[in-house]
Amino acid sequence: MSAKDAGEAPARDASPTEPSTSVPQGLTQRAIGGMFWTLSGTGVQGLLQLLVLMVLGRLLTPAEFGVMGAAMVVVAVSQIVSQVGVGPAIIQRRDLTPTQLRVANTLSFSLGLLLGAVVYFNARAIAGFYRIPEVEPVLRSVAFLFPLEGLNTVGKALLTRELRFRVYAAIELASYVLGYAIVGVVLAWRGYGVWALVIATLAQSGVRTLAMFAIVRHPLRPSLDLGASRELLSFGFGHSLGQVGVVLSQQSDNFLVGRWLGPAALGIYGRAYSLMVMPTTMFGRIVMRVLFPLLSQLQEERTRLGNAYERGLAIVALVSLPISLFLWVVAPEFIAVVLGPAWHEVVLPFRLFTISLLFRMSSRMSDECAKAAGKVYQRAVLQWMYTGFVVVGAAIGQQWGVGGVAVGVSVAMAANWLSMVWLCRSVTGLTWARFGAAHLPAALLAGLIAVAAAPVAQAMRMAHLGNVAVLIAAGLAAAGMAFAAAHVRPDIWLGPHGTWAFKRAERLVRRPAGLTLAEEANPK
Repeated sequence: MSAKDAGEAPARDASPTEPSTSVPQGLTQRAIGGMFWTLSGTGVQGLLQLLVLMVLGRLLTPAEFGVMGAAMVVVAVSQIVSQVGVGPAIIQRRDLTPTQLRVANTLSFSLGLLLGAVVYFNARAIAGFYRIPEVEPVLRSVAFLFPLEGLNTVGKALLTRELRFRVYAAIELASYVLGYAIVGVVLAWRGYGVWALVIATLAQSGVRTLAMFAIVRHPLRPSLDLGASRELLSFGFGHSLGQVGVVLSQQSDNFLVGRWLGPAALGIYGRAYSLMVMPTTMFGRIVMRVLFPLLSQLQEERTRLGNAYERGLAIVALVSLPISLFLWVVAPEFIAVVLGPAWHEVVLPFRLFTISLLFRMSSRMSDECAKAAGKVYQRAVLQWMYTGFVVVGAAIGQQWGVGGVAVGVSVAMAANWLSMVWLCRSVTGLTWARFGAAHLPAALLAGLIAVAAAPVAQAMRMAHLGNVAVLIAAGLAAAGMAFAAAHVRPDIWLGPHGTWAFKRAERLVRRPAGLTLAEEANPK
């Protein structure tokens, strides 16, 4: 029953101001509660990732990072194909049967096993195409990730569908700490080189698989029921087409850098890119795990979907634009502190990538909005166009080294951002005027923060007080200016959507326990 139907039902059913059977109770509150738990988990994991990277950057060389990065290009593309979009199909469907779950599990594991075998037995050919012989044994090892991740697909989708964000965050955090962080750092310290990264990645996937099976119960008996397969794949195949485009757009530049400029250049480029996308990845997890299942429940309500999309764009801009300008200002000190003095060549591409942070984060919001509305095939077309932009930009830019590639890829990100906005405008009815107004407060706030941070950072550099001192002083100046602006004139520097989010966040911080209980009392 739709929300509209619920509003016309007898008194015992939901009224227009009450939740209907198709929309969970307290949708806004549950979204914020879900974001709280997801942000808590991803925030802690993001901080740990930064700390682990600081250690590994001092124990491993750019070439060793580059060899692992080359292997992960193949893994990232193949994993999307192996899962055929059944996870998002489980989340998006209104009704779900045990047979569909069995089919989803069978498809994901079978294709994961198949693609793992393909990568394993073609590792030499792939390494030859890369012109990096060292990547062959690494590829044979990481091929075992495919069946492991295939076994996780249904469990992850069910946790997301049921809005059990706290459990999901706990599993992700535990698998990273017990698997990747501890194993990777210990092995790197013992001199295992690139194999520290390989074994850590496999350990993380193994811990995640065991935890998922222990916590999430779903039917495991194999099934290839044709009816259930068609129902899942009608959405899942279109989603996978788009996701392959997404992953190719994210990895094709790495492939081209590795092939044309070598593993050391790929290590430098990969560190710059990964540091830029770290906040994007954290935000993407929140969007995919929280907003996608909730927006899916608004897919038939164009006005509400448009309002949610506009608010999401405004909040994304308020987060990404100030971070972009701040990181541009302190990029030399940030890289020196995080990776060490040997990685100074990362500063230029990292600085160039900070410009495109808004494009990356905002595109994720548009991507989930389009999926929630069922526009998976239109989305797939745009993602493949984006892949073409990235390939062309990287091919042209590589003539000027990793900095040139960063410029070309950033231009491609901007083009993808605008194309995804165009698609979501057709779904939500959002006008260009509302789109521009949603971004204006963030642009003003970012400029204010840059004005505050830049002179402080320059003064600290001239005083030769060290990298950490520059970061702390500039950070305090930026934070102080942002705090003052948010309290003095929130209507200008935050806008209506940012003010709403700020007040909600304050309320959540003051009463987290109450919101948690409300969330747990209504798991579905």
